[in-house]
Amino acid sequence: MGAAWYVVQTQPRAEEKAMQHLRFQGFTPYLPRYQRRVRHARRLATVLRPLFPSYLFVRLDPAETRWRSINGTVGVRYILTDGDLPRRVSDTIIDEIMARQDETGAVKLSPPAFARGQAVRLLEGPFADCDGLFQEMHDDQRVVLLFSLLGRAVRAVVPVTAVAAA
Repeated sequence: MGAAWYVVQTQPRAEEKAMQHLRFQGFTPYLPRYQRRVRHARRLATVLRPLFPSYLFVRLDPAETRWRSINGTVGVRYILTDGDLPRRVSDTIIDEIMARQDETGAVKLSPPAFARGQAVRLLEGPFADCDGLFQEMHDDQRVVLLFSLLGRAVRAVVPVTAVAAA
């Protein structure tokens, strides 16, 4: 079978801790992260956040490794399984994620589908078919729009799937 990548679910916000303890046990963990700008105490800072919160990947050979010990690792909830075997992730997927990393180790994400100020149309919800202006994209695949309602500018946050270019 050979070594491959497998999915590990971590405890909330314990990805770094789990990764460190998996390394101590001799496993090869991988935690893809991306850069996010956050505001704290009136300052903007760029921080690395997990690309898949509460999940990381570990490379192992289930035929040669005592992989069940991962379930008892500090910071880990469990390794995902299909029946009696760990759930394998295609090497192609992991290679694609790794190929998008920059020199800081952050995965470069695709730019937003819309440019700031671009005209968009709401496709669903109570304001379906209303036109607005794209403002920004949030990390959770939601977009901020500005549209006119009763002569006033209204700000709305909607799923990215609910808008299209006008």
